[in-house]
Parts: sequence; structure tokens; C-alpha cells
Amino acid sequence: MMLGVNIIGPIFGEFGIGEDVRSLVQALLGLDIEINIFEYPKKGNFSKASYSFDQYCSNNLVFDINIFCIPIFEVFRFISEYGFSAFEGRYNIGYSPWELEKWPKQYQFMASYLDELWASSHHTFKAYEENLNVPIYLVPLIVELPSFNENLTASISLNIDQSKFNFLYVFDSNSTFARKNPHDAISAFQKAFWGHPEVVLVLKTMGYRQDNDELNRSLKDYSNIVLINDCLSRSELFSLYKACDAYVSLHKAEGFGRTIAEAMLLKKPVITSNYSGNVDFCIEKTAFLVQGDVKAIAPYAYPFWFENRWFFPDIENAKTQMLRCFNDSTLRSNITENAYQLISNTFSSQTISKLISRRLDDVFAKIKSH
Repeated sequence: MMLGVNIIGPIFGEFGIGEDVRSLVQALLGLDIEINIFEYPKKGNFSKASYSFDQYCSNNLVFDINIFCIPIFEVFRFISEYGFSAFEGRYNIGYSPWELEKWPKQYQFMASYLDELWASSHHTFKAYEENLNVPIYLVPLIVELPSFNENLTASISLNIDQSKFNFLYVFDSNSTFARKNPHDAISAFQKAFWGHPEVVLVLKTMGYRQDNDELNRSLKDYSNIVLINDCLSRSELFSLYKACDAYVSLHKAEGFGRTIAEAMLLKKPVITSNYSGNVDFCIEKTAFLVQGDVKAIAPYAYPFWFENRWFFPDIENAKTQMLRCFNDSTLRSNITENAYQLISNTFSSQTISKLISRRLDDVFAKIKSH
């Protein structure tokens, strides 16, 4: 084997983890580290048309280091499909997302196949640290704007009326309605803007199977709530961000909160839950924070619910924060500028690449010493 990094993850996926993989690839290429991409898993919404990574992809693991950009449970599934030979004789890193407060004790053994874990937020770091017996390092995600087609007109192609004030929430239905919690965003919006035709809530999702009665009623009864159920390219998605005026996420738990950070980088004011991974960058001066309570997850409401908790936003407080954002343009502008500065300085490829470089230098040194 040779010194270099195998990156295992959904490199062409049009969803959050796919962007995590692509950002890591770009960072390693910028560090002149030899890479090999093993596309895994090959499921979900994928697009090769927008990305030029084919030259780095193969069906083999050729280097000394594996970085698994997939959840730990997917790492375990990878073992069942490809065997232990993929791990033996290599240094194995999990750059693995996790949203809940605790890692389940009964699945501690799954991390034993990894030599170390990278956590993208303090929230995830704490969850891993409490119940997993492997070294854990804080390595936040890179958040940068891709080069995208400025000529794309989301306002036309996606029926966004830019003469109105548009709140946007982007979420994947496959990440579960329970966690992404669009219902509370809808409830707060309805309370704040009942009978206000000049204000719109845009819900951009994918994988929605039209089987949620509560959401269907909201879409039927409120003409100022718009649903976009489609897999968009990165260019199309960022064009949608730009066409809207504010971003809202009343999630119950996030490992990091990439869409929130991306909205901030596009200078869109954010109304969001004051809880979980996004509080690393969502503070009073950078976001309209929604308060609430942290309570036990209802049985079977989410995988690994047992002995875990998540956030229940206060709808009245969410309503208040939406109205503050809408009514106070000076406050909105100040918060937006503060958020942009924090994200662009803290989560740039230049900043995060330095963390990755220091960590991999240690790993390479360890490999060479053996």
C-alpha cells in the first residue's frame, strides 16, 4: 500500500453527506495529498453531471488511510459487504455525522473498527465522547459557496415570487419529518403571518411521498405555503436560496446544520432552533434564536430514540423571531453580516484544511513509524 487517503462516501450524492464528501476531497487535493474515492453507498439522489471527480474514483482501496464519510452504522454495513480486509493494515477514520445527544451504549462495538473519529460539532463530539472508546477529534465541516450559474432564475423555474417576502426551509424527507420538523415551522409561520398574502413560506424537500396528512392539509388550506419536492443540483439549490429572503429551521436535532450555515454564507438571515450542532455558529449576534425545551424522544419517533432527547421549539417564540426578522430590517442586516463573517472565517477550506492537515500529518507519522 502507498501513503495517501481512501475516501469512502457518496461523492455524487445530492444531499448533505454528499457535500461533506466533496468538501473533504477538495481540501485534500488542496493539500497535495494523494486520494482515491470509493463511492459508497450508491443509493439516493445522485448526479455525476455537476462534478468532475471520476478521475479519482475506483473500486479499490489503494492507500494506507481510510476516511469513512458515512454514519458509523453505514461503516458497519460496509464491513458486511466488503469484509475486514478493507480495514486490516490501514488506519481507519470515521468522519461520521450524528444528530442525537447520546450514542447508544448497545452499539459501542461498532466504533471498535475505527482508529479514530472526527466530529463536525461540539454536540456530536460530546455524544461520541460519552459512549465510544476511540480517540475523537473536532473537525468542523467546510462551508463554502460553489461556483454556480448566476443566470439560473429560481424565481421563474420554481415559481418563487420575489415581490413577496419568502421564508425558506430546505430539508430531506428521508432524514425524517420528525427530526427536520417542518410542522413547527409551518405552525409558527401561520401564527405570524395569518392572512398576510405578501409573505410566503417555501418548503424545499425531496423524497416526499405525499403521505403526511398534516402537511397536505397545510398545503391545501394556505396559499402562501409552497412545497418544492424535487432533487435540485447545487446550482439550482443556491439559486433558490438567493431568490428567498430568510431561512428557517426549527429542527429537533442537527449534527452540524449545513443548510443553516450555507444560508448565512449567502447573507440570508436565519431563524433557527437554539440547540444541537448549529449552536457552534448560531449565537445571539448571528441568528434569530428560537428557544424551547429539551425532552425525551417519544418511543419509535426516531431511530435510537431510547434514552435520548431532542429539542421542542416554542411555537410562540418562533413566531416572535419570524416577526422580528420580517419587521426589523436594521436588525436583520446586522445579524446577517455577523453570520457571514463568522461562517466565512471559521468554516472556510483554508481554516479547516489546516486542522485536517495537522491531524493527517500525525497519522502519516504514526504509519511511517511502524
